[in-house]
Amino acid sequence: MISPPARLTAASWDASLFETVVAASVNGVVILDDQGLIRVFNETCEALFHYRSADVVGQGLYVLLAPPFREQYKAFLATFQSTGEASTKGSGRELTAQRKDGSVFPIFLSVGEGVHLGKPMFYAVIQDLTDLQHERAMHAEERAFLAAIVDSSNDAIISKTLDGKITSWNHAAENLFGYRAAEMIGTSVRQLFPADRIHEEEEILEKLTRGIKVEHYETVRLKKDGTLVDVSVTISPICNDNGRVIGASKTVRDITEHKQSEARLHQLSSELHHVARLSEMGHLSAAIAHELNQPLAAILNYTNLAKRLISLNGDAQKALETLNKAGDQAIRAGKIIRGLRDFVEKRDSKRTLEDINAVAEDAVVLGLIGVKSSDFQQELEFARDLPPVMIDRVQIQQVLVNLLRNGAEAMADREQGKLTLTTTLGDDESVIIVRVTDTGTGISEYVSNQLFRPFVTTKAGGMGIGLAISRALVESHGGILSCSPNQGGGSVFQFTLPTAAPTME
Repeated sequence: MISPPARLTAASWDASLFETVVAASVNGVVILDDQGLIRVFNETCEALFHYRSADVVGQGLYVLLAPPFREQYKAFLATFQSTGEASTKGSGRELTAQRKDGSVFPIFLSVGEGVHLGKPMFYAVIQDLTDLQHERAMHAEERAFLAAIVDSSNDAIISKTLDGKITSWNHAAENLFGYRAAEMIGTSVRQLFPADRIHEEEEILEKLTRGIKVEHYETVRLKKDGTLVDVSVTISPICNDNGRVIGASKTVRDITEHKQSEARLHQLSSELHHVARLSEMGHLSAAIAHELNQPLAAILNYTNLAKRLISLNGDAQKALETLNKAGDQAIRAGKIIRGLRDFVEKRDSKRTLEDINAVAEDAVVLGLIGVKSSDFQQELEFARDLPPVMIDRVQIQQVLVNLLRNGAEAMADREQGKLTLTTTLGDDESVIIVRVTDTGTGISEYVSNQLFRPFVTTKAGGMGIGLAISRALVESHGGILSCSPNQGGGSVFQFTLPTAAPTME
């Protein structure tokens, strides 16, 4: 409450006092006599209250206040005038003032005591808070609007201090984690971390203290019922007016469905790759049968010859040599069968360190099954001492088989065709470059522009998914597959594979 002025034994309201203390003030200034009545009312007060000085001089300060402050001040003034006891300590406060026309506005009223010309005096300073209150209302409205946005967000939004104590917890956080706001505010955010993820909080807080924002960080968090949930987290530092980091705002999004969709797409992609390999083998079935018939027929011939040698003249040495040749053919047939089995087998992707030249050699055997070597010239130009690559062997073989067969088929109507497979190390030694070059009919500009799209093909009866899958497989290994014209006619298909980082022994 406002304390009225202390009693003065005498007063001297001369012009010098008004001019030096009151007139120049940008605030309203009122000077009261020993009875607590107004003696000086400056121009700022006149502008604020719409009273002339003569209207209020001799009245109590309550005339400037709105109910209920007016009644409170009247009661204090009556007590003061009867007892003379009052104190101005702690008298500064926000009140509602009232103008002459009855309109009200907010003020800050501070009361003080002093001495003038050896006599005690009392004064009140009045500040108009209309603009400040409007500002406060605007800020309150903004805060309420922002709070509504936060609370209606589909993402969990959590704020915390730099020691990990939760300070806010929106409705989406309740839905995501199963904890009510009352359970979480004031507790440690670490209870949301699985035991093997506790270290993440220290790493996050260390970045936040340096003012670094953590964006779209995928991790796992723990619900109230003990189940784990896949989430994407964005964490931003909260700074005070001086720019010092005092906390953090955390947005948490449930990505469980996204992860499940991603896994399903990966499964579908794997199945599509498998179907493509089966389709390729279907086209090659006659050639495969022919390729296997050769070593099988040779095995039969060698074994029959060995039997005749033993039965006719008992030449065991020649019979043994013949049987060794039969064994070599059996090994050859076995290699073909194993290569085909690995190629068409449906299995999870498994990446291992591989020699790209060895992978390419095996791919040539598979890719050119049934293709007569007399139809065109084959050249293998492999760079020596290439670093290993971390790849899925079968998937990269699938890419090479597709490119090699495409090249061979592109030269079907050409005489003296040439199919070249090269491996080289990139200029910065971070990638290995694999090229398949043919001297076939080439590719039109129209087809070239959409060559790697699914179901685009130049082959009669082709599925049009081979190159699309090949590009997807190369890109999944961190490489790039491209096509360009061959200067001598035909096409050049090139893909890159990152070299494997050296291991620490």
